Amino acid sequence: MDYNKIKTYLSFSIKSGKIIFGYDNLMSSKKYPKCVIMCSSQSNKVATKVARYCENLNIRLITFKDVKLADIIGRDNCKVIGLLDENLVSAILNELDNGK
Repeated sequence: MDYNKIKTYLSFSIKSGKIIFGYDNLMSSKKYPKCVIMCSSQSNKVATKVARYCENLNIRLITFKDVKLADIIGRDNCKVIGLLDENLVSAILNELDNGK
């Protein structure tokens, strides 16, 4: 899968401030994300908590298996993000569906 378009969409999210970086910020945010993206290198304990959070709030959870999330967004050691913009989430989901 080519992650260049997804990287572009995530860059738009970052520039527009429509993103939540990291597990702690995600859990403490008063805004609920439309989608959560997690890196497969996340610890099992945190991954379980994020999955439960998404399930309870009916939020789409995407796990990147073959690429590190930190490499895509340019932030060291960031393994979980929440996306707040519905249009960018739709574009990313469409790209992931087309890449399969």
